[in-house]
This record gives sequence, structure tokens and C-alpha cells, in this order.
Amino acid sequence: MKKLYFFLAPILFFAFTLTSESQVSTSQEKLVKSDSVKSDLAKARSLVMQGNTIDASKIYVRIIESQPDNKEAVQGWLMANMKREPGGEEEAIKQLEELSKSYPNNTGIIFFKAYLNAEYKHNEEALKDIEKLIKVQPDTALHYILKGQVLSSMQNYKEAVNAFEKATTLDPSRPDVWGMKAGALAKMGNFDNALVAANKGLEIAPNNPTGVYNRACIYCLKGDKTNALADLKKAVSMNPSFKEYARQDEDFKKLYDDEDFKKITL
Repeated sequence: MKKLYFFLAPILFFAFTLTSESQVSTSQEKLVKSDSVKSDLAKARSLVMQGNTIDASKIYVRIIESQPDNKEAVQGWLMANMKREPGGEEEAIKQLEELSKSYPNNTGIIFFKAYLNAEYKHNEEALKDIEKLIKVQPDTALHYILKGQVLSSMQNYKEAVNAFEKATTLDPSRPDVWGMKAGALAKMGNFDNALVAANKGLEIAPNNPTGVYNRACIYCLKGDKTNALADLKKAVSMNPSFKEYARQDEDFKKLYDDEDFKKITL
């Protein structure tokens, strides 16, 4: 099964209503503040491009101080200060730990520390920070997605499924998360429910080749050769690189010597 990744793209949304003068005023204040932050972020990015990471970092820290949930500022600060050399990621984790001492309740810092710890298999540390995030922001799907990924990498698939279930309840619109849930269920041998989750993802994004490929894997693990090869053929038609991937994917191990499988993957 092809691993699914999620990418961080924090976006700020503001709701504007015209039901009262005070609400209009508040919305206008938020809009001005938002424009100011966007301008500062753009300026900081420009400074980084010029090699002026010191002044860029000052701008990012100013935003971190004023907006503790702004992940983009933390991400920018991290990119400005992270060393581009082997071990730089480990150093970045240490830098975030130091930054968190000054801003212990900043959810952006906590999130990226959890994210980097998860990326580099410091799973227990990642889970500690994720639980902090969930305690502060219990209705944020992204936290449960990260938790599910960490638990999956620890092969704790039962708890991973619970985390993905919470994520899909909070935000049912992400096909990648339905795929993650399907993958965890398949690892537990729960192929029928894995297919239900995979189908949910494909209802949202029917032309997603990774989703089709992963459903083929589940069908194969279940022993349904006909549907497995049908989905594999479709996935390969959308992305030919899946030919080589499938030949090495252990989910298709029982079909390695199958002539129909070879016709699709050679």
C-alpha cells in the first residue's frame, strides 16, 4: 500500500456578518489585523530570500507573540533558522524546544515540534505534544490526523483508527484521511471496513490514483483478485509509475506470479 502524506497549508478564514454594528467593527478589525500579518509574513519571506534571517526571525517572533495559533509564522521561523545539513532536523527540534520555553502555550510551536518528532520517529515525544494540542483544541481535525499517523507508525492500528475516525467526523471532506483510516483497518485485517473507508475517500476524489491503487491493495489482501486487478489497472492507467511500485509491494505478493498481474505491471 502506498503511504499517504498530508501537507501543511495553514489558511486563516474569517466569518463576516452584518447583523450588528459591533460585529461589523470586530470583523473589520480582524480583517485589518489579517492584512497586517499577511504583509509581515510576506516581508519576512522576502528577507529570508535575501539571506537576512535575523530580521526575518524578528518578524516571525513578533507574529508568534501576537498570534499563538499562527502555524505559518512558526513554519517560517523554522525554515529561517533550520540548518541545511545532516542532522539539521534534529537541531530544528531543539530550537523549537527552546522557543517553546518562551511561548509554552503557542499551539503553532507545539504542532511543529510534534510534526518533526513524528517525522523522525520520536513517537512518544510526538504523542505528548499532540495530546497537548488536543486538550487545547479538541475540535481540530489536523491534530487527530497527526496522532493517527504516529500511532500507525508505532503499529498501534486500533488506536490509529480511533484517531482517524475522530478526524473524519470533524472533517469528512479529506480523501487522504479516509485513505489513512482504510490503511490502518487493512493492517488489522478488517478488510470490509477498510473498503468502506477507501470508498468514502474515492467518492470525494474519484480520480485519485493513489486512492484507487490503495483500494486495489485492500482487495488483494482480502483475496478478491478480480477487483484488485481492475483497480490496479485503473491506477496504472492514471499513473504508470504504479507498475514498478506494485511489483515490489508486498500487498500484491500473492499475485507476483499471476499472469494477469504481470500483464498490468510489466
